[in-house]
Amino acid sequence: MEKFKLFLDSNLKERNTTDKYSFPFRVGYERLSNYEQNSFPFHWHPEVEFTYVTEGCMEYQANDTLYKISAGNAIFTNSNVLHTARTAEPDSDCSYIVFVLNPVIIFGYEDSLIFNRYVNPICTEPELFSKYLSKESYFGRKIISLLLEAADIQNSADDGYELLVAEKLCALWFLLFQELKPHLNKKETGTATDINRIKTAIRFIQSHYNEDISLQDIADSCHISKSECCHLFKRTLRQTPFTYLLNYRIQRSLPLLLNDDKSMTEIAADIGFHGSSYFAETFKKVMSCSPRDYRKAHMK
Repeated sequence: MEKFKLFLDSNLKERNTTDKYSFPFRVGYERLSNYEQNSFPFHWHPEVEFTYVTEGCMEYQANDTLYKISAGNAIFTNSNVLHTARTAEPDSDCSYIVFVLNPVIIFGYEDSLIFNRYVNPICTEPELFSKYLSKESYFGRKIISLLLEAADIQNSADDGYELLVAEKLCALWFLLFQELKPHLNKKETGTATDINRIKTAIRFIQSHYNEDISLQDIADSCHISKSECCHLFKRTLRQTPFTYLLNYRIQRSLPLLLNDDKSMTEIAADIGFHGSSYFAETFKKVMSCSPRDYRKAHMK
């Protein structure tokens, strides 16, 4: 079965998440096993997102914070926040519902009173990048309930469902504002700077992954030292720059392996490896199978 893919631009921004103006609320029913390596890659988008786990357990990372989310719990991810998720255990799976919301459905137009008072303070607060929604708390249960009610109404597609969905989402945003209000208007710390730097470094890697790039090159791309670059990747992505580079090269090799006109040596060279042996060794560590086995399995 063909795996899901996120369509990202060179800055890791996801494209086409919602229709901004017609009715900007999308509900998706997904499983992590539908993605390569049971994980979707780091990405971001201007819309806010709620992820509700229905079965299994996931490790979800928003910027530099890692959450373990089991069935019945959820997470709110703010606008423009880097996020990824993977299964909690290597051989497990996780089913979840993702709700992608452009808050324009709540505030109507930019510079409106609702935008300035209730929406923009949340979406632009640099330290409010995520909020765990526990089924054990009233706040968490209520947010989850409103999300599921909105999804049921949207799925029914009954006459006037858009108005009823908007009503649920406005009630949800009011609860969110009440809960987050004490955390608004805080002075910005180094977190936002870190995220901007990691986005720059990742964009550099993804633009030059097939070249012979060094740690110094990656550090220079975001104007920091090599040691700070390593600390930055460990803080935010929980891996080294070199590990990220190798994993990204392997991801870029997958579509090439489905083209049987290319040899392993050619593919290795195309994605920046010096030789097919090192490519095969790295591929097996990342994908738990050899590149030849992957090609055989997916060419059938």
